[in-house]
Amino acid sequence: MTEPKTYLTLQSIALPFLALAALTAFCYFASPILIPIIVSISLAYVLSPFIFFLKRFRTPHFIAVLLVLLISVVIVGFLNYLMLDQAISLIQQLPNYWNQILSFLNQIKQGLIDRGLIPPGQGIDFQNLQLKDFSFVSKYLARGLSSLFSIIFGSIFVFFLTLFILIDYPNLKRKVIKAFGKANEELSGKILTEINEQIKGFVIIKFSTTIALSLIYSIGFILLGLNYAYILGPLAGFLNLVPYLGPFFGLIFPVMVAVVQIQSFLPVLWIIIFYEVIQLLESNLITPKLLENKIDLNPLAILISSLFWAWLWGAIGIILAVPITATIKVVCDHIESLKPIGIIIGGKKE
Repeated sequence: MTEPKTYLTLQSIALPFLALAALTAFCYFASPILIPIIVSISLAYVLSPFIFFLKRFRTPHFIAVLLVLLISVVIVGFLNYLMLDQAISLIQQLPNYWNQILSFLNQIKQGLIDRGLIPPGQGIDFQNLQLKDFSFVSKYLARGLSSLFSIIFGSIFVFFLTLFILIDYPNLKRKVIKAFGKANEELSGKILTEINEQIKGFVIIKFSTTIALSLIYSIGFILLGLNYAYILGPLAGFLNLVPYLGPFFGLIFPVMVAVVQIQSFLPVLWIIIFYEVIQLLESNLITPKLLENKIDLNPLAILISSLFWAWLWGAIGIILAVPITATIKVVCDHIESLKPIGIIIGGKKE
């Protein structure tokens, strides 16, 4: 007797795709509201350990929240003040650096032509890529003032949103569980606990490693005599938040500045070696050990989600891609019709 054939239902295939399409549309149109909320939640996770530390000394919760937020604002403001002059100078000098890099590449190409390694007239003419007029730089900087005011306004909004999240932090989980009703109390509590454990661990570890890398790179670049170390160090540290491609882009600017500034092979090589040693230790030893069992996502899912959220939300989407996708994974694992999505993006073998 032959076994009866079983078929996949259209509903079981269509539901996950419909859910993904609905989520994409919602996140795209609601991005002005969602991005500040998610950034504020991430900041709340980062700052919560300091608040718990102050509460150990019997500091009232509201006072602890205010102290931590105000100290954070002062530190960020002081760092911005230190880096502002170097940032403006670096932006103004970028066209000059670009032209000098192109001249250097053109010299290498000419040397290869002289040795007969490539025929004359072949390859890229780097001279044509040089910037002749730098006036557009100041024009774009002036145009960026409106964006600057938008960033300042957004930062104030995020500050107050983070403040209210942290103030209501002790009761927030209980309120969300209650909102789903008594029938779903156990399941919603389990989902929130898993999301909290994964996201909190990931955000705090990535924040800590980013700050550590920024400091190490800055100190290293200063000792190696590199200009704009106060900018290039933090930039390399924060670009490390971008999965896979971030460390590569973090090396481009220090190398570009080093080639133009030093114009000698060995010192530039030392900068590359220093950067790569730190990067290899962080990405292959330190961070994987710290993030062990924190995020249940496979590498392909992390890469695709980074592209997806970058398409939706730009640069901030790349940084928030992993915690958002991890949250979606936890939710999918506990909803029967969405379990296929959870299995596909999961890191553990099923």
